[in-house]
Amino acid sequence: MSWQKYSMVFRLESPLHIGYRKVGNLMQTRGYVPGKNLWAVLTARLTRDYDDGAKGQRYKAIGDLVQEHFRFPYLYPAMPDDNGYKVHYPWQEDFDYLFLNSYASAALDYARQAAEDGLLHETEFIAPYTRTGRPVFLIGDFYVQTDLPASLDNWLDALKKFQIGAERSYGWGRMQLVSHTKQDEPSTSAPRATTCNGRITAHLKAEQNMTGIAGPVEPLIGWERNNDMGGNSRWRLSRQAIICYAPGSMIDEDRDFIIGADGRWE
Repeated sequence: MSWQKYSMVFRLESPLHIGYRKVGNLMQTRGYVPGKNLWAVLTARLTRDYDDGAKGQRYKAIGDLVQEHFRFPYLYPAMPDDNGYKVHYPWQEDFDYLFLNSYASAALDYARQAAEDGLLHETEFIAPYTRTGRPVFLIGDFYVQTDLPASLDNWLDALKKFQIGAERSYGWGRMQLVSHTKQDEPSTSAPRATTCNGRITAHLKAEQNMTGIAGPVEPLIGWERNNDMGGNSRWRLSRQAIICYAPGSMIDEDRDFIIGADGRWE
């Protein structure tokens, strides 16, 4: 089993909201795209466009194959520079100013010709252009097994143009693949990632014997498709919350970690 590393660059074509938390009436976005979101969109596109998207169980089957044969990055905003692209991280001082904006809206009560009580809300997003007018790209390194099953052969075409995140019905989250460059020769070693300037850039699974790391801890949990035949609901919360250090947590020395499912480090 060999893994090929690809450096992927996507162009952000519309506002992008990756759900994080609610503060007052503000729905905050994450400043990056987690690997699980990429797994979900690749699974959906491969099943709908190249398989039988009318059968719900095919999403489960293709999703399991994608989970086995791909290791996803966390995508971070970047801008072109003389050396290619410069990545910007949410913990850097100028990030919010350069990349974030928000959109306010409210549900209307037409009988009263006014906004419905308590339904004014504001949605934060990563903008497709910075406040300085420059286009925004999202970059990261994919790891793909060299011997893929036939049902995954069209993975690159599936990623050429897609939508991700929330508010997709309003046209948000549109992304286009700009380039994909092979890095190094295929390797039989498990895909690994290293810290960046003393910080982790993906969720790192917290272990009891882990030392030398400081930062916010959060449980990875969310809504997932309910694939149980006897389930009464199409969706359910994750069965297990995985406790992780959040991206941006500081570590006392440079280390490398195995990239696991959903791009999570271990």
